[in-house]
Amino acid sequence: MNKDIAVIFDFNGTCIFDGKLHDEAWKTYIEELTSGNVSDDEVKDYIIGKTAKDILEHFLGYELNDNMVNQLSEEKERIYRIMLAKADIGLAPGLEEFLNYLSLAKVKRTIATTANLENMNYYFERYNLERWFKWEEVVIGMGNIPLKPHPDLYLAAMKKLDMPAEKIVVFEDSESGVTAAEAAGIRHIIAITGDSRRNDLINHKGVIASVEDFSHLGEIDFKI
Repeated sequence: MNKDIAVIFDFNGTCIFDGKLHDEAWKTYIEELTSGNVSDDEVKDYIIGKTAKDILEHFLGYELNDNMVNQLSEEKERIYRIMLAKADIGLAPGLEEFLNYLSLAKVKRTIATTANLENMNYYFERYNLERWFKWEEVVIGMGNIPLKPHPDLYLAAMKKLDMPAEKIVVFEDSESGVTAAEAAGIRHIIAITGDSRRNDLINHKGVIASVEDFSHLGEIDFKI
């Protein structure tokens, strides 16, 4: 890999494989909120891959403004953090070794994530992320910044790293994330599929490779 680059990581589903835990947290919270049961089919049809707004409005049956979505979503995230604290979920396979390599090679790197502040604080503490990332350079989905698939998170990350789009490599696991990176002008996107199993992401513009996890990076020819 050319060392004159910068690397931006999505976090959930990319750096940690926690998708099922998020789904479980939503199921638990919706059942508390509605005093009803959520079936496996409903999880598949109305929770997996859906935004917080879509999930809440479907199960509550009425439209919510952004403030309400944020307030209700934080309660779900609280349940998720409790579950994660009890779960044996480490960093994605091969990621620690890759981050050590980037650190030794002095390759610039950061995280651009839709995770909220409380979750990101927890991740930094649990996974000792300060070994590889500077907190002040991490871009979090909070405030008025438009979330993925809008490009704003990636544009902000590139600004913090002071690197142009043509020198950026992005690791993503979702269609919205890939769309956001591509819209930011990034043309070197690597899809991580170990959590999402989204093998179709290789067909998206800007995606140069698709691998299960970071232990397979040796299979990629980094032409950058």
